[in-house]
Amino acid sequence: MDIYRGDSFQCLSNKPEKGLLLLLLIKSGLKSHSTKTGSKETQWDARMSLGIGAAEYPQPDNLREASSDPFTKSGRSLDQMKEKGRLLQVTTGNDLLDDELHALLPLIEVITDKWSTAQADAVYQSLLYSNITQYEIGKRIGKSQRAIGKRLEVSKIEAIRPYLKRFEKQIAWTFNR
Repeated sequence: MDIYRGDSFQCLSNKPEKGLLLLLLIKSGLKSHSTKTGSKETQWDARMSLGIGAAEYPQPDNLREASSDPFTKSGRSLDQMKEKGRLLQVTTGNDLLDDELHALLPLIEVITDKWSTAQADAVYQSLLYSNITQYEIGKRIGKSQRAIGKRLEVSKIEAIRPYLKRFEKQIAWTFNR
């Protein structure tokens, strides 16, 4: 991961099938660190574009200058996202898969945009530690199992989980991983 200009970052992973999970971890992590002043909540968020393809691995300290296929796909999508009012985009170069992603990601955005700070914190923990129980999440963040269960229920993360699994299978199949 490389952060530059204070508000931009790039990541490189050798596990593209985990790309959507990574986007949701970043999104929930940002939202979980939002701040509240009086009755006003300021939520952190980011426009994120994931490009999947064969990458030339740049030097770890020079990721911002990477220009291979996934970085080009991601950059082009990111440029188009602002005018469309989108926050999540995945581009693979496979037309059928890209069409499905472009149809489904706005629905995921509708769900994730409604996460409160507390819900995002519970979602982050449940995604980061996939086998963790609600009780264990509660212990980690100082809340009851019941409170965590309610946060996860209201967050609708369980409606997204089946697609996370499907995404992994699609990417693995498409890119022979």
